[in-house]
Amino acid sequence: MGSGKSTVGPLLAKRLEWPFIDLDCLIEEIFGETIHQIFKRRGESFFREIETHALKHLEENAHCVVALGGGTFIKQRNRRLIRKLGFSVLLNLSLETILERCPPDGTRPLFRDRSSVEKLYAARLPIYRMSDFEVDGSLPPDKIVNTVLKKIKSC
Repeated sequence: MGSGKSTVGPLLAKRLEWPFIDLDCLIEEIFGETIHQIFKRRGESFFREIETHALKHLEENAHCVVALGGGTFIKQRNRRLIRKLGFSVLLNLSLETILERCPPDGTRPLFRDRSSVEKLYAARLPIYRMSDFEVDGSLPPDKIVNTVLKKIKSC
């Protein structure tokens, strides 16, 4: 959360001339509820299942740039599916930068307070680092896009 994927993703998609898909927005569109409402009414485990289902649905798209929700990459089966679909990119940021961009104000289901954010960051970062590429998320968006394009083209 707060890594810049909603800014960088559309820019990268435009450069590649591919569609951009925000997985959380896709889920909200399908269910007619916000992610926060889904978490509150149906729970995190339900959300994680529909998140995997939405990810599987992307197999039908030939080429696209996808912004994943913060927990999507945590599940091993999702990581396998993502590798099958293409490349994964970590927009890496410090905890302090994430807290500046996404204060724990209750609008994000798992960002309740500083302590919860710190625990989530510490637990997820090692898994996020399993991404195919890691890019400094504090760079300007156009530099991030250029870096990702160079990495993709080198494969």
